[in-house]
Amino acid sequence: MNTSPDRNNHILPDLLGAINSTRLYSNNHPQAKLFIGHLIDRLTDIFKTEEKLLIGVFNDSMLVNQKPAVGVGKVSDSMVRLMNEAGIDQIVFLRGLGQEELSVFLKETFGKNANKVKPSDYAHIMVGKITKDEETEDENVDSVMDLDSSQDFIMMLQNLDLKKPFNFNSVNSLSVDLVETFKYSVSPLKYLAEVKSEDEYTYVHTINVALLSMSLAKRMGIGGAELLDIIYAALMHDVGKMLVPKEILNKNGPLTPSEFETIKAHTLNGVMYLTNQKGIPRIAILASLEHHVKYNGGGYPTIAQSWKPHFVSQIISIADIYDALRSNRPYRARLEHDKIVAILRHDAGTGLNPKLVEVFIDMLKEQSRE
Repeated sequence: MNTSPDRNNHILPDLLGAINSTRLYSNNHPQAKLFIGHLIDRLTDIFKTEEKLLIGVFNDSMLVNQKPAVGVGKVSDSMVRLMNEAGIDQIVFLRGLGQEELSVFLKETFGKNANKVKPSDYAHIMVGKITKDEETEDENVDSVMDLDSSQDFIMMLQNLDLKKPFNFNSVNSLSVDLVETFKYSVSPLKYLAEVKSEDEYTYVHTINVALLSMSLAKRMGIGGAELLDIIYAALMHDVGKMLVPKEILNKNGPLTPSEFETIKAHTLNGVMYLTNQKGIPRIAILASLEHHVKYNGGGYPTIAQSWKPHFVSQIISIADIYDALRSNRPYRARLEHDKIVAILRHDAGTGLNPKLVEVFIDMLKEQSRE
């Protein structure tokens, strides 16, 4: 989506004002018409460039077009409460929406005597209801690759064009889907995907790293918009590899020194690519740079001696190493779980954050028993 941050920041106060007015007045009351008119004007402006506008609740935070709403203070808290009361996860406003349809929707959905809303009730509005079935959504997924958003994300990477602006809608969608799909699962690690061919390794590995990073971050007590940013960063950490020639990236034999230098350059190439894009979270750019920088400052690219990788980069590094070691590669077979744990412990304190390693290993132990 290309919706600007300013429009994102203003749509929630306008929506809240319209909802509150419909709860206090009839639809024909001048005050209700005034607030709903302001909301229609805002939506009309957005629909000049967008087909739809999505407003949703995620971990008690509000999202607009799948990005966290910022700068709206208590408005966000009020909207979370109202949507929870209405039993709604998300609202999608479609181009063509008029004031009369919007007025009826707000009254029936958020009014004091709100009716039960069905997605088919409105021509230009769709709603996502909170149901008990959604609480077991992960049971319908055998692998993280079963998500439609995973396939959309892979297609986006495969068609990455340096000459065109980056379309991060698929990254946002997959970030939200990962949290929503596995939020009730006690063992998301069982949904890690297996690599079927070397050509797909980078794509599957990236999504696995995002799932592992999400699990570790949640274990550390991270949630809400910050968790979304971590997943986003994990999904984009290897974007520089899309710029590596395929004959090197997917080479079956050992890499020459020159080829290895080309591979190592993916961190800086990824940073340069992301830096030139709009709307990319800063942490995604930093993780792209740092995910091969060791806890003690070694690794690559070479950095200042006093530099310490960001906490999120340290999370992604552990997830990156774990999934790489558990995967079959042309130059070695996948390693057994105990061997991987031994390697992680060996690197704790030098290559990896020792506290995060122990939390990660404890998480693996608990989830392996599920």
